[in-house]
Amino acid sequence: MSLRALAQGQRCVRCNRDDETVVLAHYTGARRLAYGGGFGRKVADLAGAHLCARCHLEMDQLSRDKARKWDHSEEFLHYCMLTILRLADQGEIKF
Repeated sequence: MSLRALAQGQRCVRCNRDDETVVLAHYTGARRLAYGGGFGRKVADLAGAHLCARCHLEMDQLSRDKARKWDHSEEFLHYCMLTILRLADQGEIKF
């Protein structure tokens, strides 16, 4: 199963919301080029977080705030790591 598909039925790692809007939101922070992103290209799926629609929108809006770009980057990477740890605990990904 793909990492995107595994978001279905999960809770949001940011607000803990449990609804059908949770998706794999791709990291949009200052380090996105290092994770395979670029203009018109999303980062690798492994650099994604389970976010509900509201948190996904808020994180996308924060990515445009140049004064807080490093705070946003750190926060988003934290959610990505929580997602990876969750999937590992569920046995969906193995290391």
